[in-house]
Amino acid sequence: MANIILAEHHGQAWLVGGVEYIDDMLANTLPDDVSIEIVTCERESEIYELWERHSGEPEEGTMPWAIHPGIVKRIRRQSSGHNVFFGHWSAMLDNDAMAVIQAAANWALQFGEAHVHLVSYVAPDANRATRDLANLRCGVIEVELEKLGVAEARCVRMLRDAAVLPSIGTESQRIDIEIKST
Repeated sequence: MANIILAEHHGQAWLVGGVEYIDDMLANTLPDDVSIEIVTCERESEIYELWERHSGEPEEGTMPWAIHPGIVKRIRRQSSGHNVFFGHWSAMLDNDAMAVIQAAANWALQFGEAHVHLVSYVAPDANRATRDLANLRCGVIEVELEKLGVAEARCVRMLRDAAVLPSIGTESQRIDIEIKST
């Protein structure tokens, strides 16, 4: 599990786990060994469920820290675990997704022999359209990575069960780009 957990809902993120790191996170001075996970929530109530799960019973009248969208963008760009999020039933890349792909390409180019895993999260019993959409999303990302100098032969598609993630959002909206040494 990550040291810092951010819950994201409709473009806004809240710190639901790892409040002891907030000063360093905001100042961009986190040590390299501190990990961050961004969990997409479909409902606002999921934010509070995650907060209680990761931080314990909140005091009455308190709420999780809201994190500025610019800080979340910076975190996505700097993260070695690169998560590309798509709109519901969409394979379009927005500016945030392009920034994540650029950061992943830069990372991959530093490690020229490493495989670039494109990981989609789909339930084993998902319908064909859901599986096809995950493949289309991987293909769109591969095209952008190739434009940025990452050879097609380095890209490996992987499928993971959405249930393996410790979150409660719809993970089929997400493709992870993981740089793995050979």
